[in-house]
Amino acid sequence: MRFHRILSTKIALIGLILGGGGIAAHAIAQPAFGTVGPVSQNESAIKGYFDLMQVRKLTRYRFDANLAKDTDPYEVTMVSMMVRQAKAHGIALKPVLQVPFQWGDRTDSGKYPKGDAQALYSQGYNRVYNFVKQFRNDITDYELGNELNLLVKGGNGMPLFGKGWTIAEFDTPLMNDWAQVLKGESDAIDRVNQENGTHIRKVLNTTSTMFGFLNFMTSKGVKFDVISYHYYERLGTDPNFYWGYFNLFYELSRFNKPVQFNEVNCAEIYDGNYQNVWSGNLVENCNKSFNNTLRYLTTQKYVTIEDIDAYELVDEPGKAGAEGRFGINFNAKSWKMNLLTIAYYAGATLTTDEKAYVTRRGFPNIQR
Repeated sequence: MRFHRILSTKIALIGLILGGGGIAAHAIAQPAFGTVGPVSQNESAIKGYFDLMQVRKLTRYRFDANLAKDTDPYEVTMVSMMVRQAKAHGIALKPVLQVPFQWGDRTDSGKYPKGDAQALYSQGYNRVYNFVKQFRNDITDYELGNELNLLVKGGNGMPLFGKGWTIAEFDTPLMNDWAQVLKGESDAIDRVNQENGTHIRKVLNTTSTMFGFLNFMTSKGVKFDVISYHYYERLGTDPNFYWGYFNLFYELSRFNKPVQFNEVNCAEIYDGNYQNVWSGNLVENCNKSFNNTLRYLTTQKYVTIEDIDAYELVDEPGKAGAEGRFGINFNAKSWKMNLLTIAYYAGATLTTDEKAYVTRRGFPNIQR
């Protein structure tokens, strides 16, 4: 699945600054660090990725689990191998569940021919139940889709950037269909827990200002234990004064759930004139923005942030435009500044050459 991005064009909004009361700031445990990465049936390739992560103390690996009639056997075999390698490297796997409705298939290849609400529920329930129960002792968190909130469009044909605060904004035919799918998925995970005494958690994602998506899904019976949030912003953005009028961390704390920032990078990468080379145009701004983001996420005191995961482990040059250059590594053998930055925050030790590189690039605050 292609990971959509949050590229916020900041606008002047009139509103009340949140965070001034209601929930007191308090000490928060430091998060784990990880990344989003590709999948492969090639065990040597997965081992190579996990070797790289282990050296940098990145202990979370988020990936797509595509569940459909023609992929389930492939997924089970592949994820079984990934589980084996993850255990050997001290890495927790974080699958993003994808079912046929993601690709427009309401009937699951004709298995539920009516394609109605019950069909969508059954698709989500049965696909996820059969998959999750096989890994019930190996994987603790499953994400119910990715950036589904962006499917709702405003009058300008764009997602609800700067809006999306209310349930009503998400009460559309498409979102009601997705609610059936996600309710099936969350009920399936609950059943696995009930049958096996496990504590597998359900993770639900939103982005930007679209907190109404989480409330809408709750109103439709979708249960979740963890919020995932994606953060891509430019140098100078302050999440304590996000979009010019609210504290992001306070807003997230109001749900009384832990949060995983499981896609994080700079927004400069979106720019058409961003040069994805060592000293290219906008690279220094990106480096500084990423560093600032990690500093904000690790020093805020409002909400428990469990994971901070960089998007993504390596570049994907086969993808056009920005989607091909979000890697914190150019490839498995060549790193970028952002890898050193997240490694520092994760507690890894930089080599002498890496420290010298950091110094030359003007980041004296991320040296060991």
